[in-house]
Amino acid sequence: MKTVVFTLCSNNYLAHAKTLGDSIREKCPETDFIIGLVDDFDPNIDYTFFKPFEIIKYNQIGFDCFEDMLSRYNIIEFNTAVKPYYFGYLFQKYGAETKIYYVDPDIVFYKNMDVLNGILDHHAVVLTPMLTKPNDEVTTDELVAMRHGMYNLGFIGARYCEETLQFMKWWQQRLRHHCVIDKPRGLFVDQKWIDIAPLFFEGIYIFKHLGYNMAWWNFAERRLKTINNDYFVNDTSQELVFFHFSGYKIGSLYYTGRVEKKEYLLATLPELQILFADYSERLKNNNVEKLSAVKPLLNFASLKKNPKKSLIQRVKSRLFKR
Repeated sequence: MKTVVFTLCSNNYLAHAKTLGDSIREKCPETDFIIGLVDDFDPNIDYTFFKPFEIIKYNQIGFDCFEDMLSRYNIIEFNTAVKPYYFGYLFQKYGAETKIYYVDPDIVFYKNMDVLNGILDHHAVVLTPMLTKPNDEVTTDELVAMRHGMYNLGFIGARYCEETLQFMKWWQQRLRHHCVIDKPRGLFVDQKWIDIAPLFFEGIYIFKHLGYNMAWWNFAERRLKTINNDYFVNDTSQELVFFHFSGYKIGSLYYTGRVEKKEYLLATLPELQILFADYSERLKNNNVEKLSAVKPLLNFASLKKNPKKSLIQRVKSRLFKR
């Protein structure tokens, strides 16, 4: 059975995408890695630098709805909206006997994907929850999950089967008009929709191993341990398989740029400093300083130009296309 991992990004995140790909190639050498470029090619970027990884542009996968989506979505919304469309394209390209994973570009794998592949031998889709254990008191992590969704869609895996194809079609239809950052209305890009997906699709498996998709929103239940250059979560029974450096900016004092508050200082979690220093070096080796300064070439819709007018237009668009 063929295994494929793809990520999605604009030109300014290509260093992160290559860093992810390098880790996949090291830990999962039999797995194909694809960069889905949600942008136009920039003449100032040497794309041969990303070989042997294949780059597939958003307008090469055969969906004519993207231009309309671009007129309404900002860069984050559009990058996340195309996710199930890429799944559909790749399943069509590779056919049956295929397992496909979407992974955010700011993730690094430290172990192989054998366990995930084993899960997909018996299930259609695999998700990782934001949290796995209750706390005695309300935590910031719980509030983050309530606003953004129960499952972090920086990772999702799926096996070619009829239920997966139905799930992807369902997901595509919702993201066609409703992949928006609109937390007051209970919407957060592609992610909040998956809260209700397990109600409709029996083949979705929720994988609660703490070593998968460790990130700043679940630090309340997870602590990194380093033993003989191997990483574990909480104890040696759970190896760290992949870490999500969500929002981290190279050189930052904070472990995420999403929330720059005192309690999010990297110094408050010294056990993470070696991991983040290693990630920073990987990014530097992949030209992160140059690539992160590149401006996206696609003409994304933006609320910054005329916030009031844009918001009214977007609300009307949603109302009439329900």
